[in-house]
Parts: sequence; structure tokens; C-alpha cells
Amino acid sequence: MASKGICLWLVFMIITQSVGEDMRSVQMSLMRGWKFHCATIPCLPLASIITSTIIKCQMACLAQIYCRAASFHQSTSNCELFSDMSNEITNMQTDTDITTMIVIAGTRSLPVCTWSQTATTIFGSQAGTSGSSLSLLNSPTGMYYDQPNNRLIVSDLENQRILQISLNSSPSVATVIAGSNGQGCNMNQFTANIGVGLDSSGNLYGADLHCNQVVRFPSNSNSATSGTLLGSIAAPALISINQLTNDIYVVGNSNNAIYKFVGGSGSPVVVAGGNGNGNALNQLNGPNGVYYDYLYTNALYVADLSNNRVMKFPSGSTSSTYGTVVAGGNGAGNGTNQLNGPRSVVVDSGGTLYILDRNNNRVQRWLPNATNGTTIVGGTQGTGSNQLYWPESLVFDSYYNLLVVDRYNNRIQRFNLTSC
Repeated sequence: MASKGICLWLVFMIITQSVGEDMRSVQMSLMRGWKFHCATIPCLPLASIITSTIIKCQMACLAQIYCRAASFHQSTSNCELFSDMSNEITNMQTDTDITTMIVIAGTRSLPVCTWSQTATTIFGSQAGTSGSSLSLLNSPTGMYYDQPNNRLIVSDLENQRILQISLNSSPSVATVIAGSNGQGCNMNQFTANIGVGLDSSGNLYGADLHCNQVVRFPSNSNSATSGTLLGSIAAPALISINQLTNDIYVVGNSNNAIYKFVGGSGSPVVVAGGNGNGNALNQLNGPNGVYYDYLYTNALYVADLSNNRVMKFPSGSTSSTYGTVVAGGNGAGNGTNQLNGPRSVVVDSGGTLYILDRNNNRVQRWLPNATNGTTIVGGTQGTGSNQLYWPESLVFDSYYNLLVVDRYNNRIQRFNLTSC
């Protein structure tokens, strides 16, 4: 169990190291001879990998979005990566073979990573064929990565269903966890399901663009389950959920606004836009994607599709808040400083943006405060393994591989991390 002595150790054992050729500043607290131990809840790592040195174990942790700590086993070179520290840090045991390292808040600095330019189809048809079987998709849209269970939750729009897909044995057969009861606006149906997500209790949320509603389903739901109406929003698109508070952020496409259901209940409140269609810094124009970064920047990001830009709003923003253009905003185009129909955005622990640039069929990376982006995958339309066709949403898995919903190719593509 953690003691006062361990807490003092955490204070005094801070190190700063220059790691590798990228000269990153890496600050981690080291506890030599200690390991995580939980009395009531297992301390399961999000990943275990073999690394040759403790420095490489540190680098592996810093290269993954969800990693907050790592344990290096000297005798086996096993590197365990951990995400949630709330349970583990209060329970420690001695083990002379293990060094445990914890990322110090505010010091994480990621290198500029690269990904394979050719993808593996992990679900759907590699050739782009649509279908309604449990191994095929028909115009997939939103996607959520369930990191603890290593599975995807995907909105399969033209099949009016939400699928659960395991990544432990890909390619796999999916499970229907909502919908698949024909087209309609009943609580067990969809007409145009776009956004999808899970809250911290495992409740499922689906946003139906044409039914103007956001529906909540209980955990372990299936096609026979009827949900409950969370709220009505005009043309809801993608969803983002703050896992610490269960605030539900939803794009209101036709109202040019971002709404929040505080704590996952009540009436939605406007937290960005809502001031008519326009390109002022308090306006949006046909937004599609939203991402609330509750882990690192505590900010709200919006893929402002028809303004061809990504906007950033501070935590606690309202309809009167003016945002900041953090990518694009230079007209529609395929230049390095342009976007053309951005659909979704995610942010890593270093504040770098990853943007699905739909009409350019590419994923763009914008470093913090950059005026130009870089294409990291895609860039041409087609069914090839290095091509995309109207990509819709993206996530990173536990190994920092890039997963992309390739909508009109009816597939989910994985671009493997190659260097970091």
C-alpha cells in the first residue's frame, strides 16, 4: 500500500532526460523497486510490450494517447502501460525487479510520428463493396474506440444500426447493439444515425440526423433494446463525451451550433456557435465534428465543415464565446494551409490536431500553433490500400495506430504506426 514515504519519493525522484535523437524533454517520476497492486480492483495494463531498455519503455508510454504510467520489468524486458491512475497509485507493493514511472502532468511531449501509407482493412470490404451482413458495412459514419475492451462502436448509416466490433480477432463478425429494425424514428430504430459514443458507465448514445434526436441505450443493449430520448436537436451529427463528467457534446448541423447535455441529462445548452450561419469567430457553418479534450487541453474543437476550418473554444464556452481558428480557414482547397470539408477532428496529448479532410480524402496533422498542415495518410480518391473515399471519422487505438472510417468504401482502415 502507498505510504507517506512513497509520496515523498514521488516528489524527489523526478528526472529530466533527453531521449533519442528527437531530444524530447521527458519528465517522469520514478519509483524503483515498486509495482502497482490493487486490493479490490485488478490493475490491468492497457498494453504490454517488450522493450530493450527502460528509456524505450518511457518512450512507448509517451507515444500513446491514453498512457499515464508504465512499469518496466528488468528481468523480462516487459513494459506495461497504464491509463487510469486513480486506483493504481494508492496501492503499491515492493518488487526489486520493477521500476514504475508516472508521467508528470504538463511535461509530456510527443515526437512527430509517422504511419504506414498503406492500410489494412480491419472491418468491411477491402474492395469497397457495401452489404448488410454482420461482416459488411453500408456507408459507415461515426466511430468510437472502447479502449478498455479494445473494440469499436460504429454507426452503420444505410443499415440503420450501430455495430460493436472486436479488434482482438480482426477481421471479425460484428454484433448489433442498437437499431437494425428498419428505418424509423422509434426508440429502437434509426433513419440516419451519425454520431455514436459510450459514457463512463457504458451507456450507448446515437445521434439521428433525420429524426432530430439523440437516443441513449443501456450497456449490453442489442437490436431488441429500445432506448430513451436524451433530447431533441436539429440535425445532430457527431458526438463527443467527457468521460470524467459524462457531459455529452453534440453537433447541431442545421442550427450551426454545438450543444452540451450537462452530466448526460437535462436540456441541451449551446456551448459554441448558435449565432446564425457565418464565418465570424462566434459562428459556424454546417459543422459536423466535435471533440472535447478533457485529458490535456480542456478545450472544445469543432470541425466547421462549410467554413473549411477547425475551431477551438475554451472550457466553459457559451454561445457568446469567440473561438480561435486552429486549422484551415483559408478557403476550400488542397493546399497545405487549406481544408475542404473537414468532417472530424481528434487531439493528442501534445495538442496536435488530426483532421479528416473529406473532400481531399486525406488525414491532416496540424501541430500546435501551426499555419500549415501535413498529409499523414491518403490524399487521393479510390479503393486502394493507400486511398480513401469520403472519410468520416478517426480514432487512435491503444498502440497509436490510426483507424479511419472510409465511408464510401464501406470499410474501416488501420494505418499502422511506423515510427515515433
